[in-house]
Amino acid sequence: MEDDPGRKGWALGLKDARDKTVVAGMGELVQIKYDNLLTDNGSQFSRKNGVMRRYCEECINEKHTSSVHNPLTLGKLSAYQKGLKRFLRHKLGQSRDLGKINYWAGIYNHRYNNGRHHSAIGTYPEERYSGKRDDSWYENIIRALKLEDVLIL
Repeated sequence: MEDDPGRKGWALGLKDARDKTVVAGMGELVQIKYDNLLTDNGSQFSRKNGVMRRYCEECINEKHTSSVHNPLTLGKLSAYQKGLKRFLRHKLGQSRDLGKINYWAGIYNHRYNNGRHHSAIGTYPEERYSGKRDDSWYENIIRALKLEDVLIL
């Protein structure tokens, strides 16, 4: 999932893609009410889906944009998703271990949100979203990748 104006991305591996599972995962990822949500066009994200509609009413201040109603949305999500998928494939190969998926997704999200200047918003997603940025993102990813002997911290 991605916050629209801030471009902050969140990801979590789930056991299935059913609406209740997806909404529970979204609630686990973000425990605060936020402004805008971008999603792809899966049926679990449909506004006609009562589970998703209730989630949006409770957790989103402004709007939920799906690529069904706005094709530009899919392009905004695509860059985040492509990078995450490449990173997970590199780290995990064909593994479907949810614990490992979620660990590495967390590492990727931290770097994406804190270490990548987003030209469309003119800042870092975390800084735009929350007003502050974690400068330790670099050290965190170096340690996670076990590159301390190769790269200087």
